Amino acid sequence: MEYNNDFQRQIEDAERERRKKERKEKWAKREKSFWKAFLFTEDGKPKSGLMVYTFCLSLVYVLLYVVAFNFSIEWLSPVTETWPAVAGNLVQSLAAGAALVLISLVLHRLFSDKRLMLGCHLWLGLYALLVCVSMVFLLGDRETFGAFLHFFVWFMLIPVILGLVVTYLLYRRDYVPPKREEDQPWKKFTQRR
Repeated sequence: MEYNNDFQRQIEDAERERRKKERKEKWAKREKSFWKAFLFTEDGKPKSGLMVYTFCLSLVYVLLYVVAFNFSIEWLSPVTETWPAVAGNLVQSLAAGAALVLISLVLHRLFSDKRLMLGCHLWLGLYALLVCVSMVFLLGDRETFGAFLHFFVWFMLIPVILGLVVTYLLYRRDYVPPKREEDQPWKKFTQRR
């Protein structure tokens, strides 16, 4: 009887290890496929230029958000100190978000690829999501996480959502997908019928 229990336990352990190994291999393949977009081709060009450019631009935007919040808090705190805390925080958050939206508008006009600003803000949304999820595990305590969520909404969520909405609307308005090769105007004159 004891022999059967040990044998059953060994089978379960082997099955658990096999599933664990399969999961690791599956995630390793996913990671490799995601990070492959950041690698270079034989010509020295990035495999996914859009992903690399938007990622780098999003890192610049993180720094710009920090600077915008620093100025917004410094300049608007004396004005909003007599206001209710919710109104003061909302004004400061919207001011920092509006400053970055203005920069996005200018850059959207300057860049020929109209997907860059939306891609940058999608990265920022991903960063915000990763920060929120990681803080759930790091803080653990419900009360502490509630305090973090208060900070998160004012200083991350509102400006990022504002940027996402504006850049998505700009993208919808201005993006024209490249023509397919068979739709090129010169093709219709060179094709034989």
